[in-house]
Order: sequence, then structure tokens, then C-alpha cells
Amino acid sequence: MKMRSPAFIRPHLASLVFVAWLSSSLLAQNSPNPDAQIKNKQLQQQALPGLREVDAEFDGDDDEFGKILTLQRSKSWYVTPFASARGYWTSNALLANKSEKGDTIFTETQGLNAGYRFSSDWQIFAGYNYQLTRYDENPALDTDANSTEFGTTYKLPWEFQIGTGVRGLWLTAPHQGVEVYRENNPYATISQSHNYLDNRLTWFYGYEYDHKFTNPVGFERDEHTVYMGTGYSWMSNLLSQLVIRQNYQFYDFRPPALPVNGRQEWVSSVILQTVWQPLPWLQVSGFSLASYDNSVNSTRDYKVANAGGEIKFFWKF
Repeated sequence: MKMRSPAFIRPHLASLVFVAWLSSSLLAQNSPNPDAQIKNKQLQQQALPGLREVDAEFDGDDDEFGKILTLQRSKSWYVTPFASARGYWTSNALLANKSEKGDTIFTETQGLNAGYRFSSDWQIFAGYNYQLTRYDENPALDTDANSTEFGTTYKLPWEFQIGTGVRGLWLTAPHQGVEVYRENNPYATISQSHNYLDNRLTWFYGYEYDHKFTNPVGFERDEHTVYMGTGYSWMSNLLSQLVIRQNYQFYDFRPPALPVNGRQEWVSSVILQTVWQPLPWLQVSGFSLASYDNSVNSTRDYKVANAGGEIKFFWKF
């Protein structure tokens, strides 16, 4: 019924959402470690973003790997409800710079995506999801998250694609009943891809700019992300992708003079993902991630490795 395109990677999807890399010394909430909560939320999205990561080319369903094409041209609009469950092991649950301790993490997500095509090159999309995150050995890090996105993409000649939009995030610590973090994130992207081996192999690269308006306001920052990767279609419904990403974060200056002024985060990540779609409404994914944060004017340097899998149910109308 549905087949995956060999050129399944849509590079602007590869520029996954970077949520926050925050300092616990400034986040005045009742949560025991809000910095680790927010950073772990980012790492989850790095490795397996939600189905809300919509390409909106509308030739088929979208997921963290790119496009699932239908054999016939689809309608100019779509609505896709979804639900997923994910489990993974992390080597550094608190994202500490020493005395690292691992943990097992479980997440459950549900949401809705929608989009409309104005032409073969220009589309708009919107999405919402609600996610529960629970830790096995560190329940103080549990979070509930609401995420929204609205954006548009336009395809240019020579396989270039540009996009812009705005994302929102509300993150709460459920056991304390307090909001840990809030974010409004306008963004812009540009990317290009090249296909080889009868379109089974895809090489892609791109750039994304984000500005994060945050609460607490002391964490407002500009982010620049460059990435490069390759994807390979083993079969029509089995795909793998390797991505190398460098993220630069520059925090705004906030008077009075504080140690955090001039803070920068330089985050290097390598991500390997494989997804299998045995049924038109079912995806099974596996992933591994290694990330290193080298910060300036902050003591939150850390390294972390995650590995796990996800099962996702969805249906496109």
C-alpha cells in the first residue's frame, strides 16, 4: 500500500529540534535537576524526533527518516494522528561532567499532524504532541511536555530546500507540579541532497538557525546548527541513516554581569538510526547516539551515549 522512497532523507528533517542546554544555577524552580531534565529532552528529540517532524511534501507519511511514499499521488492535504512508545538506556542520566550514572528511560507520545500543499514546491504544516518521560532510577527527572510547530517549506532547483516556522515547548516536572521551562522558537533552514546508486544512497547537508525565547528569560540564545549525513535504503521498507551534527549556542547578555554572560555551548553529536515499516500504520525504530558538550563559561561539560528503540502507530487521512 505504501512504499518508502529510496531517496528517503529530507535534509531539513535532519535538522532536528534542539530544545535546550541550560544551567541549573540559573533555573530557579523546585525541580531537583531541571538542567538535566531539559537536556535529556533535547537528546530524545535528537535521536528520534516525534512524527510531528513534518516534511509536508504530501506524497506520503513522514517520520524521523524522511518520506514514506504512496504508489499514487496523494491529496493536497493530510491529517495524521499518532501514538508511540520508546525505551532506551542512557550512560549519563544526570548529564554530569563526572561520576556518571546510567538509567533506563521510557517515553509515551501522542499527537496530531496536518498539512496542505499549495503547489508541488510549496507546502505548510502544523503539529502538536504531548509526551510523558519517566526514569527508572531517577524519578525526580520525570517530565511532561507539550510541543507545537507551524511552518512552511519551499523546494528550489538543484535539490535545495528552504523552510521556516515556529516551535513551542512547555516542560513541567509532574511530581512537583511546577513548570520547568518554556520556549518559543522561530527558525529557518536550508539544505541540499544528492542521490546515488539508483537513489538507494542519499548524501545530505544543511544549516539551521534558531532563536530561543525562553522562560526563565536568562536562557534566551541564538543557535546555529550544521549537519551532514548519509542514508541508505536496504529494502523498500527498511532504511538506515547516519548523521553528524555540530550545534553552537550563544546565550544573550543579561545585566547585571553574571558568570553566565558570555556562555556558549558547543555540542557535537553522532546519530545512527534504522527504521522498519512492516505495515502501513506501524513503524519500528532503533537508534544510538553519542554526544559531547564542550561549553564556555559553564561547568556543565558532559558526554553521553544513548541506545534504544521505539514503536509508533499512525494513520494518515
